[in-house]
Formats: sequence, structure tokens, C-alpha cells
Amino acid sequence: MGKLDTIKFGNDGWRALTGEIFNEENLIRVAEAFVRYLQSNNLTSRPVAIGFDGRKDSDNFAALFAQVLSGNNIPVILSQSIVPTPVLSFSVKHLNCSSGIMITASHNPAAYNGVKFKAGYGGPFIVEETRKVREFLREEIETKRNDVNIVKKNFLPDYILHLQTIVDFSALKFFAENPANNPSVIIDSMGGAGQTILEDILIPLGWRAQTIFGSPEPNFYDRKPEPIEKNLEPLLYNVSATDAILGIATDGDGDRCAICFEDGKWISVQQTILLLLWHLHEHKKLRGAIIKSVPVTDKVRVFAERWNFPFYEVNVSFQNIAEIMLRTEYMLGVEESAGFGIQGNVPERDGILSGLLFCELLAMSGKSLYELWDDIKQIVGELHYKRIDLKLEASEDWKESLFNRCEHFHPSKNLEEFFIEKVRKLHDKETLNGIKFLFGDSRWLLIRASQTEPLVRIYAEGRTDDELNRLLEEGKMLIIKR
Repeated sequence: MGKLDTIKFGNDGWRALTGEIFNEENLIRVAEAFVRYLQSNNLTSRPVAIGFDGRKDSDNFAALFAQVLSGNNIPVILSQSIVPTPVLSFSVKHLNCSSGIMITASHNPAAYNGVKFKAGYGGPFIVEETRKVREFLREEIETKRNDVNIVKKNFLPDYILHLQTIVDFSALKFFAENPANNPSVIIDSMGGAGQTILEDILIPLGWRAQTIFGSPEPNFYDRKPEPIEKNLEPLLYNVSATDAILGIATDGDGDRCAICFEDGKWISVQQTILLLLWHLHEHKKLRGAIIKSVPVTDKVRVFAERWNFPFYEVNVSFQNIAEIMLRTEYMLGVEESAGFGIQGNVPERDGILSGLLFCELLAMSGKSLYELWDDIKQIVGELHYKRIDLKLEASEDWKESLFNRCEHFHPSKNLEEFFIEKVRKLHDKETLNGIKFLFGDSRWLLIRASQTEPLVRIYAEGRTDDELNRLLEEGKMLIIKR
């Protein structure tokens, strides 16, 4: 038997180091808990869709999970090849499945693997449903495995047809057919599940698209498959050295997206979010609620108020965004880690779709990304936003001590002209793990604790670089103060 105390669930599933913890024995226990969850909710008659990324043994883990479900008379539709998470998520809804399983550790290092749970609507399990699966870990059932109820399917063709209902492929083609444009794009799949999907879509539309690290590789070519600036040097260099009009990167399982300017300079996630918002409304004429997680720039609110759209700010985790998506007419849901949920898609992050939308942005606007960013700054002003991470000495009560200080925080002389207008406390389950101080005029400071290690993230946004730096310094003083 696997040791139950080693199986630690997050909000949408389970991730752990492959080998001692993420192994066949423990995976069977998780699969059996999932069987009990389906049985208790009368969800055993509809199939479960299962996909997997390119990590070591992900295909075998997916097959093993499928066999446990099949052995308990639950039909399974198993991907016949590596797929991005958003492809699996779309397939869950498209194929009328009860749920879905994605074998991936997303952007985590190669030494990890994991299981993501997907609901019938094609998005992540809400936190409460994940908790229910976790509770069933303690109920042992007889292990049954077979292949009788498993069918294999290529999920990709239907997904690409679905993308054409959201992205204007004819606009992409028309733009490319103009000899004056001759658009070129460099794509970095980071050795992940994104593979050459974007290239394969764009080339038939007349775009010159080239993918680097497009073949899935278990070690992600010795990079962490997280699309942030420090991990994207190959993409930034290749874009700067060519005539590409943008660069696109997707993470290990293809549900997150990063963009760079035509000169190879990285576009921050906050800029990316604002550019995407601008495109969806100004060029695609979409309307609907805008949902953001707490650490995302408050300039998102400026757009929501300008367009008179409903606006929601939720705690960190895309599950919280998805919950709002399920009960409102939304245009866009965004999180600080570069996960974007788009109107017309399932309530899920989708790095493939996001990358295509940036190509569409250039095609519809006829402008460069720099020109578009200048247009946005005319409305929201300059962006002064930053996050820094601080490691603390581990102790049993480090979080309690930290947030006790935060709850009694008063600005020092460093912020003598700042007045706290509102304090927002952030909880994970019942545990306080973040406090956000709002000072008005889109100025704020957020202190947030890691759930897995003695690490504190400080986020801040000001009207000037001086305000930003003073807010960050205030956050550092608050954390290191004893």
C-alpha cells in the first residue's frame, strides 16, 4: 500500500516527486479514490477522458489510471498521444464525459509529476470536489484493473476545429497574404506538451512559424518549463535575431502563455493581460465580466470601469476564477501566473488559444505590439508593478508569526503620505495565507505565503517607480521584522 500521509492534494489535484511519492502504488490509490468519488456521485455511466504530457512515464501513468477505472466498469477515452491540458479539458466537455484526468505536473520541474482533475464542464475541479476525492483516499477498495472499457482517441482535430470558433482564422490568413506583412513568429514549446501545434495551425494560414524545443522531452531540455523571462533566453534571442513580429512560449502542459516583443524583449504578464483585454474588446468586440486574481495589476479594473463591465477579484488559484466563470457571462479570467480563460472556450487556462489570439491581435490591428502598448498606456498610464520572493528560516509557527505582524501593520515614515483604505485577507481553506493592503489610486501591497515552503511573495503596484520601490521595501521590513 502507498502511504496515505505522503499523498498531499492541492486545489486541483496531486503533484509530487516522481519515484518515492508519485509512483504506481500511490497512483493506484488516487485512481481508486477517484472511482469512489464517481460512484458516490452517480457518474460511472459516462466516460472519463484521460490525457498526459511528455514527462517520464506520463503515458504509462495515464494507462494505469485508465485501467483502474476500466476495472471498475467506468468507460475511459484515453488520448493516443501527448496532449496539452487545454486539449484534454476541451475534450471532456466536447465528448460529454463525466470528468477528466490529466497526468502532468504543469510548469513544475522535470522531477515532478501529477494528476489534474477536470469536471464535466471542461474546467478544473472546484476546491470542494477535490477535497471529496481526497477523503476517499482512506476508503480501500479491491484493486481491479483491465483494458475492457478503454478506447483510444486523437483529441487534437476536434480541438483545432473548436479554436476556429474563437479565433478568426480568415483574418490570420488575410493578414499573411498581404506581401507587405509576410508575418513570422517564433514559438518556444519548452519541450512541453504544446509541441508544434501552433506552428501546424499557422503555417497553412500563410504565416512563417518556427518552433524551438517543439519535441516533448522528459527533462524539458534542462529548463524549468515555466514561461517566465529567466527561462526564455532561447526564445528572446531567436526573436531578436530574426524578423519575427512576436514570440510565443507555452509551459510544460500548454495551459500558460508568455509573449515577447518583436525585438526580443519579454512582455510582462501584467502587460500581456492588458494587451489581451484590449484585443478582446476593441477588436473582437466582446463583452462580459472581467475576473482577476488578487496579485494581478489593478489596471485591469480601469478597463472594467471604462467599459462598464462586471468586475471580480478572487483569491489565487484558477479554480476560484473558474467558479465565477461558471455563474456569469465572462469575457476574460486572468491570473498572475499567465493563465488566461477566454470567452467561448471551456472555463480553463489555454496557452495555445492565448498564443493564437496574440497573432490575431497583430492581424486585426495592423500595429506592432509596441504601438499597441502605447495605445493602452494612453488609457491606464505607465505600469509600475513588481513581485519579489523572500525565503525565511523554517519554523513551525512562521506563518502565524508573519500574519500576526501583518494584521497589526501601520505604514512607517517610508510611506508617510499613504493611508490604508482597505485590508483584504486571503484564506486557503481555513488558513490565512495572504493580506492585501489597498492605499487607493491603484496603489497596493500584498504579502502572500507559499503553501509548500517557507517562502513569502511580496507584490506591489504604485503610480511611480519611487512609490513601487517604497511599497516593496515596506513589505520587506514587515516580513523580516521580529
